[in-house]
Amino acid sequence: MYKFLLIVAILPAIAFGQTPFRPCRAGGPVPDSLAIEGCTALPCTIVSGSPLIARATGIRTPVATPTVEAHIVARVLGLDVGFRIPEELRDACAVGISGASCPLAAGQQFDYTLNYAMTLPLTGITAQVEVGLTAADGTRITCIEIDAQIVA
Repeated sequence: MYKFLLIVAILPAIAFGQTPFRPCRAGGPVPDSLAIEGCTALPCTIVSGSPLIARATGIRTPVATPTVEAHIVARVLGLDVGFRIPEELRDACAVGISGASCPLAAGQQFDYTLNYAMTLPLTGITAQVEVGLTAADGTRITCIEIDAQIVA
């Protein structure tokens, strides 16, 4: 019986390439689904310097906003390792949002794709990686967290 339940729980993630995630510690809405290429179970293996392609679908903004800013924070044992998303990827309206365009109306649904070769300062570790989108007024539009094994 338990094997059947485990298979039922895991099968959709494998079949559809979905990646499990957690809401961010500080809260905020989450997308309907997340798919990171090559990752259907945590921790995801992230090769430092190689492209990471992640697509979050079914994001719904709780507020109207003229702009959306993306952020990434990597933590090891709860400590911020100082990684920040590059300036050219911060403007999610210009790079990443699909299915809508800025300005966004409250309740509007859209998808977000992150396509970035992350060069991380540490390898051989497991980090908690937070990825989120923030409205112009500081409201969190979405925020997720994953565990990632960082390798060279």
